[in-house]
Amino acid sequence: MPLQQYVRQLRPRTESYTPHVDKVQSFLHEVMLDLSVVKNTVRGSSTLRGEVLVQAIKDGTPIETNKGDVKLSWMDDEARIAAEGGDYATAFKSGRSFKKVFVTDGGDELKLSDITKSAMFGGGKGSGGGAEQTATMECAQCVYAAAIFGGESLSAGDELPSTEWGTYSANFDIDESLTKIEASFDQGWIDSSIRIGNKMKSNLKGSYVFHRGSSFVGEINTLFANLNKAEKPKPFSNMNKWTPADIWAVKIGASFDFNRHSTLGEFTNDLKELYASGDLIGISLKKATSDSVTVVENNTTGFIRTPVKYGGFTKQSDKSFFNSKDYYILLGGQKMQLRTFDNAKSWQGEVKGKSAAAGKIGGGVLESIMIRNSTLTKFPYDNNTLKGLATNPKKNPQFLEELYNMFVGLEGSSMKKDAFVKAASANRIGRVGGADWRFSKYRSMFFVSQLEDNKIIAHKICDNIAAYSMSQSDEAAPHVVYK
Repeated sequence: MPLQQYVRQLRPRTESYTPHVDKVQSFLHEVMLDLSVVKNTVRGSSTLRGEVLVQAIKDGTPIETNKGDVKLSWMDDEARIAAEGGDYATAFKSGRSFKKVFVTDGGDELKLSDITKSAMFGGGKGSGGGAEQTATMECAQCVYAAAIFGGESLSAGDELPSTEWGTYSANFDIDESLTKIEASFDQGWIDSSIRIGNKMKSNLKGSYVFHRGSSFVGEINTLFANLNKAEKPKPFSNMNKWTPADIWAVKIGASFDFNRHSTLGEFTNDLKELYASGDLIGISLKKATSDSVTVVENNTTGFIRTPVKYGGFTKQSDKSFFNSKDYYILLGGQKMQLRTFDNAKSWQGEVKGKSAAAGKIGGGVLESIMIRNSTLTKFPYDNNTLKGLATNPKKNPQFLEELYNMFVGLEGSSMKKDAFVKAASANRIGRVGGADWRFSKYRSMFFVSQLEDNKIIAHKICDNIAAYSMSQSDEAAPHVVYK
């Protein structure tokens, strides 16, 4: 998808102004929402706090919760309709207990009591004001970074007039108005934005668009939520645990196809490769109080890879063929063993080696990768059917013939069919049970045969396998901290 589709001209909008607080973080005691809170009005207003909550969700405004500052959606229409009608007991409680009615943009399910009584609801300004200040300053950093990358020469103590901010609007995409940023900016934060912007300029080569809360960021958040939720158990409790990136630097001209990923590991590895190429940088921000800005990279090394090609498989002599139930394929400079585990209860791959790529890959994942990159719609037999065939080989001569044909095709053996059938039908073969051996050999040989039949597809499949294997070692996303 072209990057330009995410670039937009910001138009100032009317927003309420929260008085500036000097610190982004507050450690004041947090009070959470309950029925008594949402049924009462915001101090100095006739608006119910429940109405404020409903409107914030409708507008997509980040709300402070025990999962951080997140955008909330309703889990079902019943709770939404009740809340919009002012029936908060029906909306938020089941009997005496609060029920989960919200879902965050990170996929977490929350109750009303998980939401902080922040400044948005008339609570202490330390909690809500700090969250609001954080969002505003992150957006300000995008504006100043765009200006510095656009040629502005700025040092601490300088200030870029707000009348000139719009000049660089094609290079930032943010979710706060320029009016609001200007209203809450002070020289301390201006200096921090300049210092970090200059450091970014010295570290990043090329032209960038800086994103905070944009549709592009929303796409990353949504994909993370879906992939994270699909894994059992979920690897991360929320988005911030996966990446603390506050803003994203996107190189102009770069394009991304994130929707091709079926696992969080694949997605994470893709982000690491994009980080290495400088196309997409997740950035975590801390206030820079001096010209000496520290840069710390996290989760960016050890898993970066070049494309992996299929290197063939290890052939076996007749003796070793019947003495083992495995097969090895070559992934770049490493081997992946294919075999059953737990007496034919599962078939999987295991990358052998000491590198980050080492690790097991389930048979379901291998099958999915094969199907995604070939003309196959499924493997010939599901596990239960194959187990039945492997258990009763003499009753299934067609199965044994398939096994023999793959054996001859891969190994080039001159072994006669009758001799093969006799050896492959034994109750024990090598050191394992015959059923386990037949199940393992069939799955492994079928997989290898598909690779051997089309070397171009084989390269793509093996590259996908390597990406998955590498990513499983550490699924946290890459990011760099400027402080």
